[in-house]
Order: sequence, then structure tokens, then C-alpha cells
Amino acid sequence: MTMRAHPLVGLDEHYADLLAALDRGEALRRALALLAEGSEVAWTASPDADGVLTLDQVTGDWTGVLRALQVPPNTGLTGKVFQTGRAEWVDDYFGSQEITHDFDRHMATEKVRRVLAVPLLRDGKRLGVMAIAPRQNGTFGDREIEHASAIAAQAALAVSVAERARLSREIAVHEERRRMAADLHDSVGALLFAIGSGMADLAEATQADPELQARLDRLRRQAVDATTALRESLRTLRSSPAALALGVALRADCAAFADRTGLPAELVVLDEEPPELAPSRSDVLLTAVREALLNVEKHAHAGAVTVSVRRSDPWLTIAVHDDGVGLGPDHTPGLGLTSTAEALARLGGSLRVVSDPDGGTIWRARLPC
Repeated sequence: MTMRAHPLVGLDEHYADLLAALDRGEALRRALALLAEGSEVAWTASPDADGVLTLDQVTGDWTGVLRALQVPPNTGLTGKVFQTGRAEWVDDYFGSQEITHDFDRHMATEKVRRVLAVPLLRDGKRLGVMAIAPRQNGTFGDREIEHASAIAAQAALAVSVAERARLSREIAVHEERRRMAADLHDSVGALLFAIGSGMADLAEATQADPELQARLDRLRRQAVDATTALRESLRTLRSSPAALALGVALRADCAAFADRTGLPAELVVLDEEPPELAPSRSDVLLTAVREALLNVEKHAHAGAVTVSVRRSDPWLTIAVHDDGVGLGPDHTPGLGLTSTAEALARLGGSLRVVSDPDGGTIWRARLPC
């Protein structure tokens, strides 16, 4: 008699897979295991802001000399592949004239003979490099190159998904911090103000008692100090890293729209790293999005709204997409749309509003970033 697995067992496995997909490190570890097949030296390398790669995942090594190794741009095969953005290989690592030999000592220590490296690319963005380095002599064939490239493509997708999930979590955390700051201001801040005012009234009523008045003055100063400390804490809670500020503000606008209308409004950031804008440019975009959401609220008769942010150098694009009635055949831009378009144009940007063939309206603002 065979025992059937409980349905929750399969659910646990799917949940574990989902968590792995949302974790950059775990996604790369799984991809690396597929690439190395448990027997070869293999690694992934991730870039910093200056394009210097770090071997952050290494498998199959013996000595540890490759772990956390720094690879400057265009050095070795890994650095070269990151610069060129295409798969490359050397069947004789130490005799190759196609690469620099900055890392010959490391390869010799690991007894590597040849290396195949493939870029991690997603939407034209270079996310890193994966490489496999057999210890046996031989040549890389088309099948091995295609296999490595396919794994790298899936790994790049996983990294992209994981980075977007991380960004969404960070934006949510900072939005929650802003909400907490507002609650503390309304509750504790108001209470401290009431205490200070009450003590001021008592001080006036007890002028004939110098000792009591002195005690009240001390309490008033302590209340002032507590208010100052609270104000500094609220400022810290409200602040967001520059790279998250736009996302946090947009999420707050979506939440405010949902509170006003009862309609779901979702923010989708379509990049691994959010754009950083000068406050003046960010203010123009946020004002524009709020105007777009107000138009949806007043005219669209929509059931849901999505606000999306995407950077495609040199442009930053924000779109507000509703599933409402769309634009009428005699639609003409009102004062709000006209003012928004003019404000964006002064910064080199543009605004376009069109009906979605599948229903609803797409409002799209572009600004150089």
C-alpha cells in the first residue's frame, strides 16, 4: 500500500521555491549548482557602483583563494565578459592572448585549465557574470555554451525579481515609518503640548508660592526637552534614503487615493534600483501623479489603478493606468493636464494621455534622469 503525500507537503515545497526566488543569494546559489553540476569550479561575480566585480558565490573550489576576489573592469575573463556583455571562453587559460593574466596565480592554485564565462543580463542591464572553470583539459562545445547561457538568463531573471522584491519591501518599511511618525505626532506630540500648556496655566495660578513655581518651571523645561527629542525622532522616522524617496512618496499617494476612494491602487517599480532625483524634479513628478490620480477619481469610474515607475536611460517614466471608461472621442486636456505638461516640458520632459485599447486610460509622464 502506498502512502499519498499530504497536500501541505507540496505546498511547503512551492513556498520554499517562492522564497528562494525572492532572495538574490539563494537564486544565484541554485543557478550555480546547475552550472557546475557538483564537480567543477564555478562562481558568480557582482559589480559595485564603479564596475569592480566581487566573486560573491563560489562552488567546487579547494583553497578559498577565489572567494570574495575583486576583479577590476576588463581584467581576466570575468572582467572582460562583464565589459563586453557576451559569452566568452578560453580553452587554455594560461596560454590565451585574449585576456589579461592578473589572476593566473589564483587559477593555478585551484588547478583550473579553462574557463567559460557568461554575462547576467536583464533588459539590457549588466547584473554580473557567471563562470565555470573545469580542471580537466578540453574544449568548450556549443552545447556547453548554450547550456551556460540559458542558466545565466534564468539567473538574471531571478536576480531581477529578487531585487524588485527587496525594493518593494524597503519602500513599504519606510512608508510604515512615516505612518508611525504621523501617529506619534498626533498622539504623543499633542499630549506633550497639552502638558506644557497645563503647567503654564498652573504657574500663573501659583505665583504666590515660589517653591511650587520653581518645580513647575523645571517640569515645563523637561516637557520642552521631551518635545524637542520627539521632534528629532519624528524627523528620523520620516526620512528616507534618496534612492527610496520617490518610491515612498508614490506609495503614500497610492495609499491616500485608496483611502479616499475605496479603490485599490498599486505601485509597481520596474527597476532593480529606484531613480534618484533632485527634490525640484521629484516635486514636479509627484505633483503630476497626484493630478493624474485626482482625474481618475473624478472621471474614470475605474475599479483599480496601477502606478508604475521605470527608468530607461536617459528617461524616467511614470505611468498611471486605470481600468475605467477611457477617454471620450471629444476629449480635450483640461487646465490640470495642460499645467502638468508645461511643468514637465520646462524640465525637458513630456506628458501623454491615451485610451487603452483593452479599456481604461494610460497617463504617462517622462522626464530625463
